[in-house]
Amino acid sequence: MLKSLVLATGLMTALTFSASAQLSGQRGPIQIEADQLDFIDSEARAVYIGNVDAIQGDARIRAERLTIYFEQRSEDGSSATALGGNVGDVQRLVAEGEVYYLTPSERARGDRGVYDYQADTITLTGNVTVTRGENVIAGDQLVVDLANGRSTVTSEGRTQGTRVRTVIITDASEEE
Repeated sequence: MLKSLVLATGLMTALTFSASAQLSGQRGPIQIEADQLDFIDSEARAVYIGNVDAIQGDARIRAERLTIYFEQRSEDGSSATALGGNVGDVQRLVAEGEVYYLTPSERARGDRGVYDYQADTITLTGNVTVTRGENVIAGDQLVVDLANGRSTVTSEGRTQGTRVRTVIITDASEEE
């Protein structure tokens, strides 16, 4: 039973990555492809629309829309001297549509995903499913608190009989 609990905890923390690394535990550039990019310098945000595919190292985010919110250097954009001159560090990423977060060993799916750099949290909402091999956790919301190494899966439909669901597959040899 303890081994099963450790495995379930590992599944829920599968999405953890450092704030400085952005998408994955590996540092390096993030390559983003989409059908369209709208960069709004005065609002310090970039919006990728249509078949968005963001890759860093061995981690990937796929969604219909990905918005990157940056720190704004000035309220009115007056300090900007060139396109992108008004933006600072990334504050958060918001992925919408059918959202997938993929690594070589895990796959998470939801309707919306938010990575908040300052709070150091990842929140995936709407029909959430996390898989690792044959093991599955499903619910309405997954919140990963990266700083504390804690993950919580909840189901909003608890009063209507819908609950967090987990399937853990064990090897027959481990049961002996």
